[in-house]
Amino acid sequence: MATKDTLRARAARMREEMQETGRLVLRAPALVRGAECTMRFLLGAVLSGAEIFGGYAPFGLGLVAASGSGLDGFAALVGGCFGYLTFQGFADGLRYAAAAILIFSVAFAFYDIRPYRQVWFMPTAAALMDGITGFVYLSDGGWTPESVIFFATEVLFAGASAYFYRLAFSPWTDNREDEPLTLRQTVSLLILAGTSLLTLSRITVLGDLSLGRTAAALAVMLCAGAGGIGPGATVGVAVGIGMDLASGGLPFYAMAYALSGVMAGIFHRQGRFVTALAYVLANAVAVLWTWNMGAQISLLYEVFIASVLFLLTPERAVRQVRSLLVRQTRQDTQSKARDYARQRLEGTAQAFRTLHDTLRTQFSGPAPNDNDTAAIFDRAASRVCKNCSLQLACWQRDYVTTYNALNDALAPMLERGRGEGEDFPAHFSNRCMKFPQFLSAVNEELAALYCRRQYKARLMESRSAVCRQYGELATVLGAAAAELSAELSPDPVRERRLRQHFTALGVEAEPAVFYDQAGHLRLEIQGPGLQPLRRADTAEKLSNLLGTSLRMVEELPPRRDRLVLVQREPYQALAGVAARKKDGETVSGDTGTWFKREDGSLFVLLCDGMGSGPAAHRESSEAVRLLEEFLRAGVEPGEALHTLSAALALRGEASGGFTTIDLLHLDLFTGGAAVYKYGAAPTYVKKGTTVSRFTGASLPAGLTPGEGAAPDVSRFRLEPGDCVLMVSDGVAGGDRDTWLREKLRSFEAGSPKELTRVLLDESVRRGVGPDDRTAVLLRLERREEANA
Repeated sequence: MATKDTLRARAARMREEMQETGRLVLRAPALVRGAECTMRFLLGAVLSGAEIFGGYAPFGLGLVAASGSGLDGFAALVGGCFGYLTFQGFADGLRYAAAAILIFSVAFAFYDIRPYRQVWFMPTAAALMDGITGFVYLSDGGWTPESVIFFATEVLFAGASAYFYRLAFSPWTDNREDEPLTLRQTVSLLILAGTSLLTLSRITVLGDLSLGRTAAALAVMLCAGAGGIGPGATVGVAVGIGMDLASGGLPFYAMAYALSGVMAGIFHRQGRFVTALAYVLANAVAVLWTWNMGAQISLLYEVFIASVLFLLTPERAVRQVRSLLVRQTRQDTQSKARDYARQRLEGTAQAFRTLHDTLRTQFSGPAPNDNDTAAIFDRAASRVCKNCSLQLACWQRDYVTTYNALNDALAPMLERGRGEGEDFPAHFSNRCMKFPQFLSAVNEELAALYCRRQYKARLMESRSAVCRQYGELATVLGAAAAELSAELSPDPVRERRLRQHFTALGVEAEPAVFYDQAGHLRLEIQGPGLQPLRRADTAEKLSNLLGTSLRMVEELPPRRDRLVLVQREPYQALAGVAARKKDGETVSGDTGTWFKREDGSLFVLLCDGMGSGPAAHRESSEAVRLLEEFLRAGVEPGEALHTLSAALALRGEASGGFTTIDLLHLDLFTGGAAVYKYGAAPTYVKKGTTVSRFTGASLPAGLTPGEGAAPDVSRFRLEPGDCVLMVSDGVAGGDRDTWLREKLRSFEAGSPKELTRVLLDESVRRGVGPDDRTAVLLRLERREEANA
């Protein structure tokens, strides 16, 4: 056995040292081990005297079982046997000593097997050995219902005490003294201290004054003064039950200590004196309540002595008790992480906002003026006239005449974009000896002027686009930070109902029920057993349970351990679409899509690329893809369109091209709608028998970067039965759309898809124009199953 080998090795080493040096040398580890063994011996002796029900003493057996098979276990065994024989007498003590020897023998014999290292092994062995020896001894006296109950309780306490004592010693046996105690370890230490008080309660001085009860009162006062009502009441009940079990009487001490602990805990912030006074007065009231059952006058003296000791206890000791009892407030890690992410987003947004303001101030400042149109003549003259014999006559003596001639020629030159000979007065052109060369140089400088103007305009547009991108990025980050800082309103009633429902179903899941910023109910369910909840009828069942119509959200990418349901919108949109590509083309230049976000926002998007065919299709599909990603991410439509237009403008500088954008945003909770347009065809809204036409004046996306690239926005509200028609340029044909509005006005309860087909056929028959044709019709309807 490993234990035998260890003991034999240590004994041999000590024997060799004694032979060599002639004396026994105790090193520091040996002294520590000696102190530990002494403590086990004393605890074994003390706990052996802890009796319950007037004669049952299981706690010494629990300590032997918790101490194991080494020196600690042997020391606990010797102390336990000594205590049992001392406190119980030879006859009764021999029974417990035999049980303790059997428990140590089991630990010693099974030290090397795997079950020994399990937490249940030694507590089970302690209960079993106590049960075997007790059955043999108690059978002689006969079994009564009372003795059976007391004996079964003793066996249970023997196993339980072995479990908790082992936990109490685990910080030292596992070499984890520097780590904070867990809740189970703290409770185990309190149990060890409480059971030790049972023995001390039997030791009395000056008549009936019990050392154990005095220590118990002091412990309750310390815990109440350090931790407040909770620790005071808890420790008061615990030690009171122990004292009652030791005395075998009514639960008087549990009532007295618990009441005193509560009252002392109430006044624990008023100082030690007030705390002690509250405890003493409450204890006196408890004694008076039981006056007719025999006054416990000794308890008053014990409490007075304990209060004096409490007032004399050093503050450092009180702080140590507080560190054990006062649990730190549990920090919400997710809330802290959210606050950290919010602060990071706010800081980043502020940095981009500062950068935007700095660049905007710099770019908007006055630039050096090298675009003066009069300078083209100076530059041309420096190239042609510097070696002319008439230079002094033209540019010095007759400077005014030359200036007037050139000024007269400038206006027609700028209007035409090129200078001609007839633009100059005859007296100037006839006298100039190098007029053809001068006119050619003037045209070159004029062309260079136009190039510089175009370059600077493009440069300013690009700078403005980049600057605006920084501003929009700061806005988006700021909105995300504001969303993180927003407080969500939980619904504890529905959450408790949902948790009870999952428990009844046997589903391992943790629900969270709250309301989002718009006040809509949202359920987030996490756990490993969500497969039964992924059925098609789950949303309907949970809707009936919570009293709110719900729908399931498909997350991308999907997660196996998470399920999200949101409040179902009271409205729904019935859509129909028809498309036809231009004759002779393989694909259409029109691209459209629609999707719904978790917040109940429906987006319908229709883009028309420049021209037709594959190139137009690439332009429109790219715009749709980028804009959809922005909108799905929660970016507001206006900011998303601004960002996309600026990006398309920057890309268009190299490749050219543009895209019309027609975006419908519909809130399915309220019916509020908005149409955003970048050079798109009109949108038609039918309300009752009235058809409204919404147009815009902005150019297509990608043509006007910078501050002027704002989309046209039209806002309105829809009711059930109202329709919205979105078409591309090839359907309506500009202002000649009277026939289209008449078709929409006469549309009642038919199929939206059928109407879009009719519109495309009619546009072809009318010869509106050779272009791609797309029509999308939405009709708003109320859900019948939506809860009011």
